Amino acid sequence: MKELRKEYPLSTGVPATINMREVSFREVMAFGDSVVVAEVMNVLPSFRVELRTEPGTPERKMADKDRANGMTPYQPEFISYGVKVHEVVTGDNVAEDTFLFYNADFAGVEPELKPGMKIIAVVKKGTTEEQLGGYSFTRYGTYYIVDGEYVLAAYEGESEELRDFTEQTNGIQLDAFMDKIKNLPQG
Repeated sequence: MKELRKEYPLSTGVPATINMREVSFREVMAFGDSVVVAEVMNVLPSFRVELRTEPGTPERKMADKDRANGMTPYQPEFISYGVKVHEVVTGDNVAEDTFLFYNADFAGVEPELKPGMKIIAVVKKGTTEEQLGGYSFTRYGTYYIVDGEYVLAAYEGESEELRDFTEQTNGIQLDAFMDKIKNLPQG
């Protein structure tokens, strides 16, 4: 396992400026649109998203406050990867050629993918203009595919539920993992 972790590192830590809780694989699946088997083709340029700022929303209040202080309103940056989807395990159809992304505030925490890596991941459709056609993903719902047929969790977690799940799934064959995903209780 130690040797594999050199090539497929475990995601650890939390950005100091962000307060967050662990999320189980089941919770990520309930929130996501699909689970896919994908191969990373390339690292794409990062992109920024302009947040919608309708009147009366917290985003508008923050943008107005930033402008009043002579600052540019917050525009989150996203790290993205071009991927080829080999299989949709569950959920909505996903185009064969698409991109996966996560908020750059989580760089160093989320998995750093490299071309040639294969993963199985829970994905959620992008919602802003810049994200359309792509999908967000998170360490909580990502497993590396090792030697073409085994899975290795990108994140193992602290909670008993997460530890139990990764103990049951780390190192099992991809087909067995996909069967487990298909049979997870929903909700």
